[in-house]
Amino acid sequence: MEKASGRSICPFDLVAFKSTGGGAHGDRGRVLNARPGKGNTRAVLCVDGAVVRVKPSEITVVDRSYLYPGIVVASASDPGGQLGVVTGVDRALDLVRLDGENAAAPVAGSVPPGELRRVRVLNLGDYVVSGPWLGRVVEVSLDVDVAFDDGAVCRVADACRKLSSLRGGDGLSRLTNSSFYPGQLVVGHRSVFRASPWLKGYWKPSRERGTVAKVEMAGVLVYWVASSPSTSDIKASSAPPAYQENPQNLTFFCSPPSCYWSIGDRCFFRNPGGHRAPPPAAAKEQPAKSSRNRPGRRMAMRRRVDHRSDAELERPMSVANTRTTADVLWQDGTRQRGVASASLLLFVPRNEHDFLPGQQVVRVRGGDGSAAAGVVRGLSCRDRTVSVSWLKQEAAMPNGGDEILSAYDLGIDGNSRVFYGNVVVRLRNSMHEAVVQAQSNDRKTMGDDLSWVGHVSDLCEDGHVLVKWGNDKTTKVLPHEIAVVKLQMVSEMLREMGDWVYDDGDIGDDAVDNNAQEQTAVQEPAGIADNGANGEGGDDDSDTEDGLVPSTRLNWGGDGSDRQGADDSFRFQQFDVMQSPPDHHYLDDTEQGTGGGRRWIKRVHKEWNILENSLPDTVYVRAYEDRMDLLRVAMVGASGTPYHDGLFFFDLQLPPSYPAAPPSVNYRSFGLRVNPNLYPSGTVCLSLLNTFGGQGAELWSPEVSSVLQVVVSIQGLVLNAQPYYNEAGYEAQVGTPEGRRNELPYSENTYLLNLQTMIHLLRRPPAGFEDFVRNHFLHRARHVLLACKAYLEGRLVGTLGGEARAADQGRSCSVGFRLALANVVPRLVEAFAAIGAQGCEEFDRPPLCTSSASG
Repeated sequence: MEKASGRSICPFDLVAFKSTGGGAHGDRGRVLNARPGKGNTRAVLCVDGAVVRVKPSEITVVDRSYLYPGIVVASASDPGGQLGVVTGVDRALDLVRLDGENAAAPVAGSVPPGELRRVRVLNLGDYVVSGPWLGRVVEVSLDVDVAFDDGAVCRVADACRKLSSLRGGDGLSRLTNSSFYPGQLVVGHRSVFRASPWLKGYWKPSRERGTVAKVEMAGVLVYWVASSPSTSDIKASSAPPAYQENPQNLTFFCSPPSCYWSIGDRCFFRNPGGHRAPPPAAAKEQPAKSSRNRPGRRMAMRRRVDHRSDAELERPMSVANTRTTADVLWQDGTRQRGVASASLLLFVPRNEHDFLPGQQVVRVRGGDGSAAAGVVRGLSCRDRTVSVSWLKQEAAMPNGGDEILSAYDLGIDGNSRVFYGNVVVRLRNSMHEAVVQAQSNDRKTMGDDLSWVGHVSDLCEDGHVLVKWGNDKTTKVLPHEIAVVKLQMVSEMLREMGDWVYDDGDIGDDAVDNNAQEQTAVQEPAGIADNGANGEGGDDDSDTEDGLVPSTRLNWGGDGSDRQGADDSFRFQQFDVMQSPPDHHYLDDTEQGTGGGRRWIKRVHKEWNILENSLPDTVYVRAYEDRMDLLRVAMVGASGTPYHDGLFFFDLQLPPSYPAAPPSVNYRSFGLRVNPNLYPSGTVCLSLLNTFGGQGAELWSPEVSSVLQVVVSIQGLVLNAQPYYNEAGYEAQVGTPEGRRNELPYSENTYLLNLQTMIHLLRRPPAGFEDFVRNHFLHRARHVLLACKAYLEGRLVGTLGGEARAADQGRSCSVGFRLALANVVPRLVEAFAAIGAQGCEEFDRPPLCTSSASG
């Protein structure tokens, strides 16, 4: 994301630049690529379809028309500050008409999109209604009338697969709302025109290129996603046919976020007389003045128009400029209306604790264990604290009222994932049932009424949801009275419909158009369905960040001289061979356990020798003589990381094809996600294991890779100092405001999960490592608690030495982290005391955070 005139450049931005091409290109266009290309320039699509390359220093961002209700944004002037959610959008369009090589002629300015229709009435992803069924358009079949210079006209069915643009620039119309538009020059193989019906004239071998005169929808393919309450007991098989031969019988409901208006989009007025264009200077009859001196040319022009009068329609207008403003609800609860879109940055939250006002949350740590839900009133981005108004339903919270809590102790309520902009359908309820039942008798009435499908327009502080229904009425409902329609990619819906879609010759649309339309969706669909803030509450999805917390390295494979008070009689070998444990993740995989023959056995013994002689000091491995395919690995969290003093266990299995294939690895997670590469399910995502993409030395190599390499990679690349950047694609955020914004909360939450993992391990240590776990925490308990004490006093996670002595620092940890830590420490003290750890008494009553927790 580069800077342009003080602002960041994002894909699909409308930008202004100094025009050098002349003609109809204009001085503005849409940014096409995410990163600079050759010569450090950006590709920009202009209104006439041409692509120019412009240096970032010559670009000024003027509009972001892709904003929509529900998208999460940050201020362009403070991208590292608080986030906001767009609750409403207002757009105005300037229109021009392109005429060959001449400059664009202005038609109208400040036109609301509601006054316009696109060339193709229905677009990919559009929501449509047929009777009591709601669906989404996944393919559109177009019939195109092509006119030739001599007046002949033919109709090409399923044109998206048979015709292509003659001009290279026009090919970028695939990024706009239709692949074809009246006036476009197209070319097709002679066999296409020969097999097509001729409306005027007849086929000739020389006719391979012509001009689009008319574009019509011949049919659409619809993926049915929901139905009205009256059809709740009807099977999906009763839904309308997927292929709709008469698209005009469908009722349009709304377009998805991917169908926004942008420069280059071609359109018509819905009511041609409803918007009068100013009389532009370009409308002077210059050709007529010239023709008086050339009567022969005048006659020729008349004949040409006469020949094509039946086929030629009004040429569409093109969007030359957009002006977009947005209403934004910020995390601290303040609202701004009419914010210029260029002053906002699209920001997909990478922090699951970035709650937004109106979201319903539950406690995931601390508290009395009740499942009471509350509504977020505001969040302090700096303090990581949340003001929550508890709902008094079910009397789960006897005190009710508002409460200031740590963001780390909260998660999104799984029973209420409604968010701004969601498409929702009404569920059956007694108040509405009679009306719905009457409407269900008449599919046409139901399709026209649309009282059962709507958009979420606001989230109320009392837990209600404000919904604007398809009949333009707005009502308050409770979350359990509506269902959110999952937002899916068109390609995903096509896959679910099956391969028959692609084999039906009567259905068609341009595959590239399909992908382009969906790729313009700048939202993260899953983020929308999950309340737009990655708010997957609970420990199972906890992500964490960076951290720099030193601790002394342990070398328990040595003489034990560094163990500082631990039982000196205890020695735990770094590598040993024993009988397989009953709790190994791969124990029941007996087919793999048979091994791979003598060569395989020889290779396994070689791996054992390498591990026995080359393990890092803080890694411990057990092999099993009765199951040579299994291994168990324990790692001690390294100093300088948020994993310091923690223990992390991995079960491995060597397949019969080893080393041709890498080992399988499972992390003992206890349902916690302590790293982007370590899933709650136990999956370890690593290129070396072929569970993540990579290239070259990153991938498993039978010739050079080994179990030791896997172990060292997990310790060094996964359990590292800045795990936030382990997430795919996040490395680009290093040093950016977005990255810096998320580093601290990611690090703080990682440490909290590290402490929770300690408690789980003390209660359920892996078989064969019971004594190891106990003695590790006997040795390190006091250091862990001293570190917690320093953090409760405000020290920054990652600034403590091995003996929990604080280093100088300029920043402090967040108030929310201290609140959450104060809830964990008593349970940690209890777990340490249960194994007989010394010196825990002074931590029985940990100091509570005394800093202001105001939001």
